Amino acid sequence: METVLGLAMLVRSRLRRAGSALQSPAVNLVETLGVEIGVRQAGTSSARRAADAVADAFREAGLEPRFHEFGLLGYEADEPELEIDGERWDAGPCMYASPTDGTAEGRVRRMGTHSIGGFFPEADVFAVEDEDGRELARLLMSPFGGPAIPFLTGPRQIAVGPAVFISGADSMRLREREGALARVRVSGRFVPGLVERNVVAELPGGSEEAIIVSAHYDSVWRGPGVVDNATGVEGVRRIAERLALGGHKRSLIFIGFAAEEIGCIGSQAWIFDAEVTGELGRIKTCVNLDCIAHGERLELMASPQALSDRLAGFAGELGLGERYDLNVAPAGPGVDAYPFHEKGIPAATVSHFGYDEYHLPSERLELIDEQRLSDSVELAMLLIDSLLEQPVQAG
Repeated sequence: METVLGLAMLVRSRLRRAGSALQSPAVNLVETLGVEIGVRQAGTSSARRAADAVADAFREAGLEPRFHEFGLLGYEADEPELEIDGERWDAGPCMYASPTDGTAEGRVRRMGTHSIGGFFPEADVFAVEDEDGRELARLLMSPFGGPAIPFLTGPRQIAVGPAVFISGADSMRLREREGALARVRVSGRFVPGLVERNVVAELPGGSEEAIIVSAHYDSVWRGPGVVDNATGVEGVRRIAERLALGGHKRSLIFIGFAAEEIGCIGSQAWIFDAEVTGELGRIKTCVNLDCIAHGERLELMASPQALSDRLAGFAGELGLGERYDLNVAPAGPGVDAYPFHEKGIPAATVSHFGYDEYHLPSERLELIDEQRLSDSVELAMLLIDSLLEQPVQAG
C-alpha cells in the first residue's frame, strides 16, 4: 500500500500555491447549466447550449476547448399515463424502450425482480397481461425504491413492448393488488441522425502521459440536473481554474461528457476514437465527478485497489469520514469513469449520493450544499495532483 500521508505532504504545497477558486466564483456552472439552461437531454438544442457553456467556462479558466463530435440515436418520450383499477398512478418513462404510441390494458402479475445494469438494488418487475397471459406492457420499480423517475433499464436494452417506472411505494402497493386492471399509455420514439459533443480541453505538461478530469453535463428527461450533474461540471471547472497555470509533470485533459444519462455514450465515443488514434495509450487515470453537492453518502468508487486506497487515504486526511457516511467501493457501471476501467485504465469517481429528488424536476438549486461541493473538489484535487506526480499502475 502506498504511503498516502507522504503523497499528501508532497502535493499540499502545490495546492497552496495554486490558490483556491472555491469562494464566489465569477462563473458558476451549477446555475448556468441547472437553472439558466435547465433540462438538457442528450440530442436536444438545450444540450448544445450546455456544451457551449462548458466550453466558455473552460476558456475563461485559461484553457483552449474543442468539441469532440459523435453520432447519436436519440429518444423522445411523452408523459406516460398509468391507471390501476381506474386510479391514476405516477409513472416515469423508460427511456429507449421499444418505440410505441398506444394503450395497453390488462391484468397485473408480478414477474420478479431486476437490477438496472447490475448497479442498482434489486427492484420489482410487473407484467400487464391480456386474457391469454400474453405480456402487453411492463411496470418497473424505480431505482432505490424512490419516486417514479425516467431511467434506462441497462445499456439501452429492454424487452419489446411499452414500459414505465413506478415508485417504490407504489410497487409495494401493487404487490398486494396482483390481478388488478392496469391501463398503460406510453408514447416514445427513436430520433436517428443526431450529433452530440464532448467538450475537451488539454493542458499540456512535461509528459505526453495524461490524467483525465471529467464530468457529464447532460440531464435526464424533464430533469434540470442541478445536482446530477451541473455540480460535477462545476467541480471540473474549479479544478481546471486552479491547475491552469501549468508546469505539471504530466498533461491534464478536462472533459465535459455528453449523453451519460443514456448509457455513458459520450465517454464510450471518446474512448473509441482515442483507441483508433492511439491517444488512449497516453491516459494514466480518469478522475470523474458526479453529483457532488447533495446526498447523505460520500461514494468513492475506484479501481485498481492502489487507486482506491489512495483516494480513501486522502478522504481520511481531510476528515471526510467524520462529516459524511463514507462508502468506498470498486469502480462500477453507470458513470463515465467505468468505460475507462473496462479498458484497463485506473478510474475513480467522487460522488455524494442518496437523495429523494434524484432525476426529478424537484432537483433545484436550493439543494446544493457548498461544503459538500468544496470538499469533493478538494478531495479530487489531492488525488489529481498526486497522480500528476506519481500515477498508479494499471491492473
